[in-house]
Amino acid sequence: MEQVEQAFYFINNDLKSTADARVFSQLDGKNIYEVIRVQQSIPLFLEDHLDRFKKSAAATGLNLTDFDKALTDRIYQLISVNQVSDQNIKMILNQSAGLLIFFTRSIYPPKDYYINGMHTTLLKLERPDPNIKVLRTEYQQVVLDEREKQHAYEVLLVDQQDHVTEGSRSNLFIVHNKKIYTSPANDVLLGIVRKKTLMLCGTLGIDVIEETIPVKKLNEINGAFITGTGNNILPIRSIGDRVLNSTSDPVIQALMIEYDRLVETYIKEHKLTR
Repeated sequence: MEQVEQAFYFINNDLKSTADARVFSQLDGKNIYEVIRVQQSIPLFLEDHLDRFKKSAAATGLNLTDFDKALTDRIYQLISVNQVSDQNIKMILNQSAGLLIFFTRSIYPPKDYYINGMHTTLLKLERPDPNIKVLRTEYQQVVLDEREKQHAYEVLLVDQQDHVTEGSRSNLFIVHNKKIYTSPANDVLLGIVRKKTLMLCGTLGIDVIEETIPVKKLNEINGAFITGTGNNILPIRSIGDRVLNSTSDPVIQALMIEYDRLVETYIKEHKLTR
């Protein structure tokens, strides 16, 4: 069952108390979802999230009737009525229940991970239909079990050709010889932070090569990081028993600094317009 937090949530256009959250145990059939990070009471890169949500709905045949302005107003109202500054909002479109918008349990990486990096592990697993955010309980449980077993913050997925593709809940970027390698867009979830990272690479003049990396070549790389709504740009300290110097890599350092600036600018601009 979904972890619904705070006092209120939306079901379609109706604001409801979380004291009655029975609908979340009745989400039968087809679902798509989107997770948006709220920071300083501003939903980050909301326009990009809504665009991806609409594309997921169209790809799965679910009927999303609300326009961007209605969804935006509903999200800001939810932030205001719950008086939330920093937490994730989740949207679920269900074929029977309709549209649910609610605050969900949000666990962000500790600051130490941004300073020293975090541990990851490899798992031979591929995400079906990676470009669509569909709720898949079995997939999520397999990943969760592996994270706990390996004491890893993230699981990096390996395809049938023994290439590292993406994280279980993130996009993967690898740095080698001052170039960035990341999986082709058609093969992975098109993360919003991934999109912003690629934009920043263009601004900084960093070459990006869209191709997967063979597992056997991981010993040769300079560093790596993941991106995601809850992680921003998060450096990798180790992949299994392979230790990386990601936090001292100048390419990763530059991207982390520029991404933080991008977020600060977005928040300032949107506070002025609300």
